[in-house]
Amino acid sequence: MKQYIAAVIIAVLFSPNMACAETATLKTQTGKDIGLSVSAYQYQEPGIMSLTGAKIGLDLHFTKVLRNDQFIRGDLRYAFGTVDYNSSDTGSASGEPDMYFEIRGLFGKDWIVKEALLSAYAGLGYRYLFNDGRGVTNTGYGGYRRESNYIYLPVGIIHRRALTGQARLQSTLEYDQLLSGTQISTLSDVPGYSDATNSQSSGYGLRLSIMYQKSIWAVGPYLNYWNIAESDGVPEIKNGVPTGYGLVEPKNNTIEIGVMASQQF
Repeated sequence: MKQYIAAVIIAVLFSPNMACAETATLKTQTGKDIGLSVSAYQYQEPGIMSLTGAKIGLDLHFTKVLRNDQFIRGDLRYAFGTVDYNSSDTGSASGEPDMYFEIRGLFGKDWIVKEALLSAYAGLGYRYLFNDGRGVTNTGYGGYRRESNYIYLPVGIIHRRALTGQARLQSTLEYDQLLSGTQISTLSDVPGYSDATNSQSSGYGLRLSIMYQKSIWAVGPYLNYWNIAESDGVPEIKNGVPTGYGLVEPKNNTIEIGVMASQQF
């Protein structure tokens, strides 16, 4: 997955420019923009279960240009929808509420490269996800609520190049390194069981977007991907007594592919 995404963005970054323009117009600008997205979403624990559905997202970006072509940026994202649960062991269920929220602070700098512009950035991000799996599957198994908390380090690069008609193409490639994760499973939603909290320390994310920009609006596709390793283990508690079994959050991956439109204000 990482190799495929990298190959796509490199092809975009180093393809010939379609037109010449003043590079000053490509520089990061102070301002705000709001975006609306629609996406297909899948969370998967390979060989165990999957959650699939559609999401609607809302994005806010706040950018302030500093001296020496440096900038700071704040990102907020909220995405929500419903997902269908499917497992070969416990059956299936549909219409589970599922949402996530992200907040990020970034610092970056612009560099002019011939007739294009590169912006490198890094920062700190927090991602919170909630899935409401309460209810019973078609085979009679009870579900429960899940919460994921990720603190991660985003490192990325933005490439802007001029197109005809005062338009430009902005391509972004980002790598997210998981710093710490906490998984809360509200197993008490199933009678007799106690809640469990697992720690996650290994994982990464990738983001790719290609936006066509003109005037104060932009539109284009994006891809977000997460790959998280298996968590530590905690004892399973039933009716207040350890069962002798350990509980882990399995290795999992999440992929979201969508289209976003945004406008400056």
